[in-house]
Amino acid sequence: MYKYINNFILSNFYDCLPRFFSRKFFKIFKIFFVETKLEILPENNHPSKLNYELQKEFIKKSTDKSFKPFISYVNLLDLLKNYEKKSIKINFYDFGACNIDLYLFLSKNLKKLNYIYYDQNHYNSVIEAIRKENNFNNLKVDVNFASEKNDLDFLYFGSSIQYLKNYKDILEHFFKFKPKHIIVSQTPFYSSDHNSKNIILKQINLHPIINFAYLLNYESFCAYMESNGYFLRKKNLNRVIKFLNFKNFNKKHKFVDFLDLVFDYNI
Repeated sequence: MYKYINNFILSNFYDCLPRFFSRKFFKIFKIFFVETKLEILPENNHPSKLNYELQKEFIKKSTDKSFKPFISYVNLLDLLKNYEKKSIKINFYDFGACNIDLYLFLSKNLKKLNYIYYDQNHYNSVIEAIRKENNFNNLKVDVNFASEKNDLDFLYFGSSIQYLKNYKDILEHFFKFKPKHIIVSQTPFYSSDHNSKNIILKQINLHPIINFAYLLNYESFCAYMESNGYFLRKKNLNRVIKFLNFKNFNKKHKFVDFLDLVFDYNI
């Protein structure tokens, strides 16, 4: 059955479905991703805009005691709090940061945080304007992706690395500065006896927005990180998305799931 469903999802006809029908389809089958035969991610992948008014709303809500944003790595605050106990500062670089809510939450709960924001150019411009308006002194926006890389304690890819066409180039840029820890969260990985390459997925749960993402080979990715001095310290299944599953995937894979990986630099 899933063979025919997958073929339908891969068709242009599915992409053009009215939202009402695509939502019905998702509600019935609860399929998030389908494997494609693409070899590279499409250009202009993951199109989106940053809402200025939404950022202002986050700032208002952050004053509430109950304020807690969506966090792709549920153990992030605990990890940083433990690090804060033995450090005079926490230089935290958020690559693909999107909204300002994570900064607000971490800044509220950590006294030694220096938060560095980076995303698409128009995102950076919005957050830089908000930073100036609100005098967020512990927030820096790496506008040109050309600074703020030295002495990083944490480099954080919160559900972002799988959407980067040139993710190895990005990582190798950071490797030169030797961040102490690299967190890759809410990211799809797989293991297989038949394949060691990354697979490109079509993501449909946000229809009519269609995204494409890497399904990373777990062994190959960890070996790549280790070859650059980063060794896996912690791995856990990511369960922040309700009903996430891979039931329609190739049964030859030994393992397919969302993972959180924490790497330490071998000093």
